[in-house]
Amino acid sequence: MSNGKRLVLIVDDTPTNITVISGVLKDQYRTKVATNGEKALAIATGPERPDLILLDVMMPGMDGYEVCRRLKENPETADVPVIFLTAKIEEGDEELGFQVGAVDYIHKPFSAPVVLARVRTQLALQDALNEAQEAQAEADQLLHALLPKKAADEIRSIGTVIPRRYENVAVLFCDVTNFTAYCDKHEPEEVISRLDALFVIFERVAAKHGLEKIKTIGDGFMAAAGLLHKVDDPVGAAVRCGLEMASTLIDAHLGWEVRVGVHAGPVVAGVVGQERYQFDIWGDTVNMAARMMGLVAPGSVVVAEEVWSQVSSDFHGEPLGELEVKGKGRVFVYSLRQTRH
Repeated sequence: MSNGKRLVLIVDDTPTNITVISGVLKDQYRTKVATNGEKALAIATGPERPDLILLDVMMPGMDGYEVCRRLKENPETADVPVIFLTAKIEEGDEELGFQVGAVDYIHKPFSAPVVLARVRTQLALQDALNEAQEAQAEADQLLHALLPKKAADEIRSIGTVIPRRYENVAVLFCDVTNFTAYCDKHEPEEVISRLDALFVIFERVAAKHGLEKIKTIGDGFMAAAGLLHKVDDPVGAAVRCGLEMASTLIDAHLGWEVRVGVHAGPVVAGVVGQERYQFDIWGDTVNMAARMMGLVAPGSVVVAEEVWSQVSSDFHGEPLGELEVKGKGRVFVYSLRQTRH
């Protein structure tokens, strides 16, 4: 039983030294003992990894420097702090010890307060390092939840996402019809639960077709193809994704239906905000995709004629004629409902 005490491995070939150090540590720590390098490595890689190793430098056979090298080369023990025990006080000896991975030295003859202070300090530092690594892992996890992977990786690497212009990006907008009326008649918890379940489906569908989720806006979902990841046919991928989203089975009792708009062209992408990062895209392509969504009947995908010309061989489309599009005047649009294959 550990009783919550930390485990210190003492490695020394002199019984007297082992007795002295064990006596100093026994009230605050558990200890294990090895009298040579081979046994030390076996214990360190055994079922219970030590929290810290006190390692004699001068031992017959494998000396402390070689033991430390092997500990640091092994991923299982590389993070275990090693304090050298030695009577050697030359600067070169200490420099070599730090080079092979030791974190500190305790010189012989041993002083009980010094031994305890050095052990306590290194374990506290190791705890602080572990906490920092855990916090960093949580921050990275949150960052990847908020941003596309490449954007999150760039923030981790250089602290920001460099704004860039991307060509031939297909942008998809979809939203849920009758959502506002549903909100007015149901409890917030039920509304959020059902919308979240739908967006989880949309995220899976988008990933399946190679699209990256950009963001959600109320009951709207925005994704893009050919942005941070190469997609052979961004427009076709976005349309296929939109058709699958539009045909997503939604509980008939909800009265929800999905409509989708797709457009393609250049966009500018980057991250806005400092306290709350948000990856976003801007440009006429984005605006047109949103406008197309506003024209569509539920259950289909609407595109402008210039997009239709790129996908007409792969999809069935119904011309809707020239429709008024905000900021664009009259635009010829098509409603797509299924693939030709």
